[in-house]
Amino acid sequence: MDAKIDSPKNEALWPNGARAAICITMDNMGEAADLTRRLWPESEPIGNHFSVKKVIPQLLKLLKKYDILATYFIESWNINVYGDFILDEIVAAGHEVGWHAWQHEPWAKIKDDREERANFERSFGSEGIGKWLATNKIEPYRGFRPPGGIINGDTTIKMCREFGLGYLSPAAEKAAVVKSGPDGDDLVILPFKWAAVDAYFYMETFAGLRKLKGEYPIAPQEPQVLVEGFVSEIDKAIEKGEFLAILFHPFLTERPERLEAVEAVLKYLAQKRDEESDLGS
Repeated sequence: MDAKIDSPKNEALWPNGARAAICITMDNMGEAADLTRRLWPESEPIGNHFSVKKVIPQLLKLLKKYDILATYFIESWNINVYGDFILDEIVAAGHEVGWHAWQHEPWAKIKDDREERANFERSFGSEGIGKWLATNKIEPYRGFRPPGGIINGDTTIKMCREFGLGYLSPAAEKAAVVKSGPDGDDLVILPFKWAAVDAYFYMETFAGLRKLKGEYPIAPQEPQVLVEGFVSEIDKAIEKGEFLAILFHPFLTERPERLEAVEAVLKYLAQKRDEESDLGS
């Protein structure tokens, strides 16, 4: 799904005449991922996760400060745990809620079409966002970011369209438009790349990827290294007229220096937005 967009260098490729499109995104909410990975202690209650109670409110304040709307890809399981918070703090502030599976199931490890469909149906049905759609509390999901960044080929693409999604955000380098089958309609690919993901810099588990790419030392990196890397990606996206999704995980942003790094990136993006009247963000 890596597609090159061919056009003159200065020609606007994006809506409203913008020559680049840069978005702030967030992934993962609360205990969902730890429950699926069986890392959450059985004796520990759910519904009071530090990232929801402490970190996300701070991130929302920063987004408001710099007048930036974000897309938060949230596991549908959270609707039944943090529903009021999602509606009152995220949706009410104008941010988009994207789909991030039911409970952060690694999409590449889904066994077959039946299991994949069951995840869609549960997330879009009355246990998930369907309960809100029935009372007009939220707009339907528009996009899906698969946990782990990998999809199951055409099967995932077809199901995305079947369930009304307009875009998919897997791990890839370039934005593209693909067909959902030989006679299918279009699905927009708005990918993320690891160079613009905080986990790539901060987490021990990404040591192998850091080694493979050879851009940074194997050891987890400091927040200032992340800021420099993200700023570089922003500059390249503007210069080349490309799409860029910047990805933050609230559970990785509890430390003050990491929150300061988020603010530094948002401040820089807002500055470029205000300088570049034809930059979409």
